[in-house]
Amino acid sequence: MLLIRQKEQAVKRRYIQQNDPFDLYWLVYDVDRPTAHYDWDDLHAPAPNITAMNLDNGHSHLFYGLWMPVIKCIENPKVHKKPLRYAASIDVALSIKLNADPGYAGLICKNPLHSHWNVQVWQSELYDLSWLADYLDLEPYRDGRKHLPPIGLGRNCTLFDLTCRWAYTHIREFWGFSDNTCFIDAVTQYADKKNEAFPVPLPYSEVKATGKSVGRWTWRNMTREGFTEWCSRKGKAGNIKSVAVRQAKSQERAEEIRAYKLAHPEASIRKIAEVLGVGRDMVHRALKVGF
Repeated sequence: MLLIRQKEQAVKRRYIQQNDPFDLYWLVYDVDRPTAHYDWDDLHAPAPNITAMNLDNGHSHLFYGLWMPVIKCIENPKVHKKPLRYAASIDVALSIKLNADPGYAGLICKNPLHSHWNVQVWQSELYDLSWLADYLDLEPYRDGRKHLPPIGLGRNCTLFDLTCRWAYTHIREFWGFSDNTCFIDAVTQYADKKNEAFPVPLPYSEVKATGKSVGRWTWRNMTREGFTEWCSRKGKAGNIKSVAVRQAKSQERAEEIRAYKLAHPEASIRKIAEVLGVGRDMVHRALKVGF
């Protein structure tokens, strides 16, 4: 059973909560092997600031401190989504590089201030995310359309994306309500349901914070007028993309027609149209421009 205690009492406990529900100051990895507190170097991983080792089996928690915390509770998706995704990619990649336990919930850790653990300090300077990224391959996680593995901050990112998608499409059902209470409750319930699908769910405090921030932002910005404007922008973007694709295909086909004509000077417009499976008008326009 976990209890929230005053800081003066908590620091005397064998285990402690290293972060609050909203800000991430420490990336902590649970490595269950006898050489865990030093073989990070063999894996070409960055040096942890601290390792706390169990003397009975050598299993350790590896701590990486951040000089600027990562905000886990996003208030403005347009501003904060990309930084959280970047931090989550680093967290996932570092966990994999260290061969850390993917099932570690990250809620509590071995307290480095407690005498029960063998504690080593390897790096005194706190990290920024770009410094950690120098040691990692983030290429598999660059496509923002794909969910990150449900490890560490990857869960926060995926939960946020899924919750936003639901909120954006269901906000219309709540436009008749006088305030946002029912909508935020519905968003939080959806987030909680999706969180339960993770192999290791996030603490409910983080789920609740995600539901509340997504619900508030969506209610404030996705009004009837705002929703219509958003749909219009999405539609225009889609139309522009479609036009660009069609133009590129037409250009490619025109070049194909001209190349065939150069290779077969005697070929008529009708013959070229039959061979390439295009209309005669298209052949005529392509040859008119190119010859």
